[in-house]
Amino acid sequence: MNLNYFIRRQFQRFGLDISRIDRTQLGQNPYVDMERFVADSPNTTLFDVGANIGQTIERYRLHFPTSKVYSFEPDPATFRELQAAAAKRKGVTAWNFAFGAKPSKAMLNINKATVMNSLLELGEKGWGEVEKQTEVEVRTIDDFCREQNITRIDALKSDTQGYDLEVFRGAEQMMRDNRIGLILCEVNFVEFYRNEATFDQIFRFLVDRNFVTTAFYRMHYGANAVKFTDILFVNKVLHPEVLE
Repeated sequence: MNLNYFIRRQFQRFGLDISRIDRTQLGQNPYVDMERFVADSPNTTLFDVGANIGQTIERYRLHFPTSKVYSFEPDPATFRELQAAAAKRKGVTAWNFAFGAKPSKAMLNINKATVMNSLLELGEKGWGEVEKQTEVEVRTIDDFCREQNITRIDALKSDTQGYDLEVFRGAEQMMRDNRIGLILCEVNFVEFYRNEATFDQIFRFLVDRNFVTTAFYRMHYGANAVKFTDILFVNKVLHPEVLE
């Protein structure tokens, strides 16, 4: 029996699986796929919107060790953990506010499961339990980039629990000027949050701003339907090779 097959069978006995990553095949690992379009350098700028406690920092650092990483988390308690994680990594900064379509104040719903924190109310398929609300500052990506003299975002990861379209609306000028190269976005197909954007709304918004749907990643399923996934979008003006 092939040794690799034997090892894989042993993992499957426990409900697990292992497989080799083929770097020539899109759709297996979003950060590997980003490397097709983004070169690691001190001039590379990466955004982590909805950073939670800094999970994406580690992924960015693994694939882009010398890049500049801006991480954003609105929940004050969660932000303290993010700030501690960012302090251990050179070139990483942490910011305690949310992004949206316009500058404002908003109530953040704090869930027992912090990964479910959202500016939106829990919907029919939402899980966890909202324990309290806290007022947070909402800014726009366009304003932040002007203030920080950021002329280009090479990759923007957005995981804001149903609020991603509002985040993108606040980056209208950066998108219209083709100054955002890649967007990695979590998309829900069921109502985790009330009034969240649907897949087709997010898709149409980004396609109309020169983005191409490049890869879908692991699909998470419920009983009879897909629930959510991550999607990588690539700007076809900045990266015309995506059309080849």
